[in-house]
Amino acid sequence: MTHGGAGAIFPLLILLLVSLPITLIWVFRGQGNARKRRVIGFSQIANFAIAIILCFSGVTYLQSIGFVAAFIVLIAMLFTPLVLKNRV
Repeated sequence: MTHGGAGAIFPLLILLLVSLPITLIWVFRGQGNARKRRVIGFSQIANFAIAIILCFSGVTYLQSIGFVAAFIVLIAMLFTPLVLKNRV
């Protein structure tokens, strides 16, 4: 990863530090069906892990895809507990 790409990881790290605890608290202590919450939460975490693996791959095209996918998944992780608050 180039130096310019390394500077773009900082906002990704901040978004991770904000959205991961919110998602984990929602998965384990939220209201509603626990099985559905766990499936949704852990699938988001698995998708984020795949995006991070792509982000640190050696191919520039895959790094770009992984970086964008990681941002999308983290934003979805941040808003999922709010959107599905009373529906799951």
